[in-house]
Amino acid sequence: MASKFKLYNSNDITLEYLFPVVQRTNAPQSPLRHLNIEGVRGIGSLIIPAGTPSWTLEIEGVLYIDPALGQDYEDIVILMDAMETAIPTNTAFYMRIYKTATTYYSYKVKRVSAIQYPQSLRTDFQPYTVELLVNSW
Repeated sequence: MASKFKLYNSNDITLEYLFPVVQRTNAPQSPLRHLNIEGVRGIGSLIIPAGTPSWTLEIEGVLYIDPALGQDYEDIVILMDAMETAIPTNTAFYMRIYKTATTYYSYKVKRVSAIQYPQSLRTDFQPYTVELLVNSW
């Protein structure tokens, strides 16, 4: 399988973007979360199993080119522009994180912040960080 991190449009059918070389994510092992509701006057809280609060999904990876094929800085910029174009802000998507070829976790997400490109020499790779707000639509 080429990429385990795939972004689909809001109909959950059309593939919009494959995240290349994902190195780190904060995605949980299970999409189920517990919703913790605390009272304003008193101690204790109510915990609702499998609630759906919003949270930020972070995906860190690297965009690669091959200088042996004559690719250079301009090709990295093209990959960065392609990522920005494929994942516009305030647009509803489904994020699928594949465990196997046929099983995956699916999250309803939107990108609400800028894609970060940490400083690098950009000779043959460029790190990236994408933050997606889960359960935002």
